[in-house]
Amino acid sequence: MFLATALIGPSACARSLYVDDVGTQIDYEAPQYVRDLIAALGRTEDIKFSPNNKRLAVAGFVRNKITVFEISIVASGDSKNLRLTRAVEISSSHLKSPHGIDFIDDERILVANRDGEACIFNVPSDAVGRCELAPLSIVPSKDAITPGSVAVVRNSRGKCEALICNNYVHTVTKHLLDLESRCSTKTQILFRKWMNIPDGICLSEDKQWIAVSNHDAHTVLLYENKSSLNETSDPDGILRGTYYPHGLRFTPDRRFILVADASAPYVNIYKGDDPDWRGVRNPLLSFRVLNNADYSRARGIPGEGGPKGIDIDKTMNIFVTTCETRPLAFFDLTAALQTACSRSNLQGNRARRATEVIYELDLLEELQKKISFFEKSRSWRFTAPLRQLFSLLRGD
Repeated sequence: MFLATALIGPSACARSLYVDDVGTQIDYEAPQYVRDLIAALGRTEDIKFSPNNKRLAVAGFVRNKITVFEISIVASGDSKNLRLTRAVEISSSHLKSPHGIDFIDDERILVANRDGEACIFNVPSDAVGRCELAPLSIVPSKDAITPGSVAVVRNSRGKCEALICNNYVHTVTKHLLDLESRCSTKTQILFRKWMNIPDGICLSEDKQWIAVSNHDAHTVLLYENKSSLNETSDPDGILRGTYYPHGLRFTPDRRFILVADASAPYVNIYKGDDPDWRGVRNPLLSFRVLNNADYSRARGIPGEGGPKGIDIDKTMNIFVTTCETRPLAFFDLTAALQTACSRSNLQGNRARRATEVIYELDLLEELQKKISFFEKSRSWRFTAPLRQLFSLLRGD
């Protein structure tokens, strides 16, 4: 079962709550040079709208670039029109496998470089084409190690907090940034317990909830944002049903969370209980965002092939995804949420339970394959006589 999942992804026909065809996609207008920049993005990771909803930044992981688009979204009734009016591709010697991004304000972005440091860049409003930039400031590497994803909490003027996922040391750190003095004034480990490659992070619009993608645990962990949070805190909620969670976002009204599955051609949609996200939840709907051809082209290893970054515009009209084979894809959020709610109500508990069983069996199959691989390894074979001896000594 997992072998099929690893090669072609979860079976759409097996999951009755899947959208089998690619969901309602929205085309966009753009000048040719902007389209050329999009085509050259390569492998992408995170994507983020600016606070004023007029810019869109994408992290180019392999090419060590950040591309920022000027975007116009006009919605009228069921009609949604998108225009990418211009773009700038940013390069810098400090961009080293940029993985996570978030806007501090409409012109400053914080970039988490998986093979470098987290740093802040100023993107001038008139920047266009390609440009080389030096960072305004750098978060010290002793505080942020292998930074992979970031969420900015805007506080008083001149200060903000950055929550940074440190992928390979399995922590989330909180940094108080003084933007005027361009330094990190305070750092603490926010989460450590239960973290297994934290690969994405976001906050609800009211800052009451924090969600973290827990890549190798196949879960999203949810925490009520309280002052008592620390590295030993347990989550208040858990989202299951996503094979390899990556980018994730709360809707601005906090009622839903959209989670990009990096190992499947879907974005999973979860619904909370207003006003909180306590408890364990499975998806209302797996919303397809990649066709089979685009998905298959990026299927090298488990954990790849699906969408990586995701964001929702401030008016809740659209959401956008990014990945290597589809660097920019826009979808009708209203239609997706309506489909999620109506399909969930129509299918009922029986179909949802069947979906949950399939997901759990896939994970068990993956675990069995890992155990089998380990048992066939040279070290396991070489230590077999010692294990037999110990067994005899214990009287097993």
